[in-house]
Amino acid sequence: MLSDTHCHFSRMEERGEDIRALLASLEESNFRFVLDIGTRPGDLSSRMDLTSSSGVNGGRVFPPFLHFSCGLWPDADIIASRQESLSALESDIRYMINLAGERAGADRTVLAALGECGLDRFWNGEKAAERIRMAEAGNNVLPQTDDGPGTTDTDGEEELFASQLLMASRFGLPVIIHSRDAFEPTFSVVKDCGYFRGVIHCFSYGVEEARHFLDLGFYISFPGNITFPKKNTDRERMGKLLRFVPLDMMLLETDAPYLAPAPERGTVNTPLKIKYTYSVASDYLGISVEKLAEIVYMNSVSAFSLQKPN
Repeated sequence: MLSDTHCHFSRMEERGEDIRALLASLEESNFRFVLDIGTRPGDLSSRMDLTSSSGVNGGRVFPPFLHFSCGLWPDADIIASRQESLSALESDIRYMINLAGERAGADRTVLAALGECGLDRFWNGEKAAERIRMAEAGNNVLPQTDDGPGTTDTDGEEELFASQLLMASRFGLPVIIHSRDAFEPTFSVVKDCGYFRGVIHCFSYGVEEARHFLDLGFYISFPGNITFPKKNTDRERMGKLLRFVPLDMMLLETDAPYLAPAPERGTVNTPLKIKYTYSVASDYLGISVEKLAEIVYMNSVSAFSLQKPN
């Protein structure tokens, strides 16, 4: 019944999750749509190996609800080698589109996407420069995460993002946009490229920023952090944001293994835990979980459908 429009199975496996067992549980739970997100050049094949079983003729067999994207996260080493990375990405995209078409057949919508890609000014830019200064002074306090250490090359970061927007346009793919502490430069690059089809994933801004993206035609996707607020003022602010986004432009995601929703905060997130996000979102919106699940599924099909390039 439920859908998860953004997760990373390879990162879940790195944290000890049994992916085959997890996929079986998702199928038993009647998940309708799950999107496994690409972040690095050439990572599609390993992600498909992880999430498939062997067919009678030796081919890969995937759960019916599972779909893929391919993209380049604004990592320092990818930005530094962006031309080679973009070339590898294009190869993956061509393979992904062919695979998606074969799985869809003649009577189903072909679902695929480019992403995640975008800008991250928590890791890159001035904050990266500050980390470098601290490291040179012998005070390296870099947290242990999958991201970082970041780069000061924000021009390269924006060039990598713009190149992927143009590639998405060329292939008729929706784009999954990562934007952290970077609303203004993200919006500027998107406007300059003129490609307005896709999703702002893991939305972390406010109503006015949502208005700008919605006016361009982007879907807004909310992760488990909508379950975090405890104070009434914070809950009111979150409820106002969710109610501002039109229901036909709303998606829900886990970003698993990150951002596990309450009451599972601090654990490894998986798509199974998105039930808490649906529950809280339905309360904010004043509709049933069942109705919200149908809305998100229909929006997923619309948002991630492959279209013929202009």
